[in-house]
Amino acid sequence: MNRMLTKGFLLLAVLSVVLAGSAAAMLLLVPGGERGENFGVSLWVILIVLAADLVYMVFHLLAGRNGRIPLSLLRETAATSALYTAFVLVNTAVSDFWLGLSKTAYITTHVLGFLILAVGGGVLSVLSLSSGEDDTDTSLRRSRLFVLTTRIASLAEEMSLCAYRDMVSGTIEGLKDLEEAIRFSDPESIGGSESEDRIANAVDDLEEKGRRFLALGSGEERKKTAEEMGQILEMAFSAIKAESGRIFKADTEEE
Repeated sequence: MNRMLTKGFLLLAVLSVVLAGSAAAMLLLVPGGERGENFGVSLWVILIVLAADLVYMVFHLLAGRNGRIPLSLLRETAATSALYTAFVLVNTAVSDFWLGLSKTAYITTHVLGFLILAVGGGVLSVLSLSSGEDDTDTSLRRSRLFVLTTRIASLAEEMSLCAYRDMVSGTIEGLKDLEEAIRFSDPESIGGSESEDRIANAVDDLEEKGRRFLALGSGEERKKTAEEMGQILEMAFSAIKAESGRIFKADTEEE
C-alpha cells in the first residue's frame, strides 16, 4: 500500500462519502415543511466538515508525496479528522433526529465535540511531530555513520591489495574492527555528537595516511606512517568507547 494511504486517511475518505450522502439524503428526503430548527445547523455543519475533509485529503496526498511533512504527523491528523467526521455523523443522527435537542443544546454538542477532538488531536499531532523529528535525526545519524563505515572498508580493501600489505596487516585488521564497531554502534550514542566529529576526523586522517603510505618509496617512512595510523585507530576506538560504553578490541600492532 502507498505510504500516504494510511488507515486513517482511507477511513476519512469513506466517512466523507457517507457525509456527502447524508447531506444529499437530507435535502432530498426531508420535506421542507418537516425541517426543524436544527435542520439548517446540521446541513451547514456537514457541508463545512465535508469541505474541510476534502481540503485536508488533497493536502495529505501532496505533503506525503513531497515528503515535507513527517508521515507520523499526517497519520495522526488523518485519524483525528476521521474521528471528528464520525462524531458529526453520529451527533447529527442522535442529538437531532433521535433526541430532538433544542437548537442551543444541539449547537453546544457540536462545539464541545470540536473542542475536545481538536485539543486531543493537536496534542497527538505535536507528539507525533516530535517523534517524527527524532526518527529523522536518528536516520540522519545512521546515514552519516554508514558513510564512515563505507570509507573505512574501502581503505582497508585498498591497503590489503597493495604490495606492502604485510607491513600494515595489523592496521588492516584494525580498520576492519573499526568498521564493524561503528556499524554495530547505536546511532543515538555516537551519532550527531562530539564523538562523531572525532571519529570522522580520525577517518579523514586514516585516509590521508593510507594514501601517503601507498605513495611512499621508503620503507622507513612507510613504517612510520603505519605506526601513525595505529595511533589514529586507537583514538577512534576511544571515541566510540567513551560514548557508547561498549568495549571494542582492535589489534593495531604492526607485524
